[in-house]
Amino acid sequence: MIEFKKVNFAYDKTILEDLNFEVEYGDFFGILGPNGSGKSTMLKILIKSLSAYKGEIFVLGKNLKDYTIKEYAKLIGFVPQSSGLNTPLKVIDILLMGKYLELKYSFSSYSDEDIEDVISKAKVFGIEKLLQRTAFSLSGGEFQRVLLARALLKKPKILILDEPTSALDLNYCVQALGICEKFVKEKGLTVICVLHDLNLASLFCNKILFLKEGKMLYKGSAKELFTKEILKEVYNLKCELIYRDDKPYILALKEKL
Repeated sequence: MIEFKKVNFAYDKTILEDLNFEVEYGDFFGILGPNGSGKSTMLKILIKSLSAYKGEIFVLGKNLKDYTIKEYAKLIGFVPQSSGLNTPLKVIDILLMGKYLELKYSFSSYSDEDIEDVISKAKVFGIEKLLQRTAFSLSGGEFQRVLLARALLKKPKILILDEPTSALDLNYCVQALGICEKFVKEKGLTVICVLHDLNLASLFCNKILFLKEGKMLYKGSAKELFTKEILKEVYNLKCELIYRDDKPYILALKEKL
């Protein structure tokens, strides 16, 4: 599905260095690592927001640089850490943006089927009561669920999430990622997700990549990578591990004073 080949990127210093990895069809692929490790920069390159990189990236067998913006927009859905939305649009209008690329003509009206699809997705995310409210009236968590619903309304082949649970309480974190996981299993969606919560990554991601200082340290399953030694190396974290349903979960420990 996606292949990084010796990808490098720098501003005034190196941010990403020689990234080589593959994301396969139907992966729920987690990108983890400490702050400043290059996770969000990697996603910005993948959504064509940053282009001055060295190396090659292939998406569905085609070089990323060869996609037009419109072609690529039909292929991916993206949920950012935060949105630059600065107009008082209603939630239903924001969600309808996810249907825009399906319009036959740029200035066509949305169909009854489009409206029904929006209402259906709103119910899935528990935001149907927010449809007539403006974005400015929403909490951070409510708005994040709106952005995730909008991304899935595009019916993308690849869903790219940059810390999608940062504004959500734990219940909605599990619910939102669970919805994405359902799309992976039922629709063949591929998800690439930057996460800080190690336990959510273990719960949902079948593959995990650890970045640190712009370099890929490890790639594998949570069961393979979540060891005391690796977590100490990546995060300088002292922890214990517990297992449930054959998945590892992290208990962080305080240093003794």
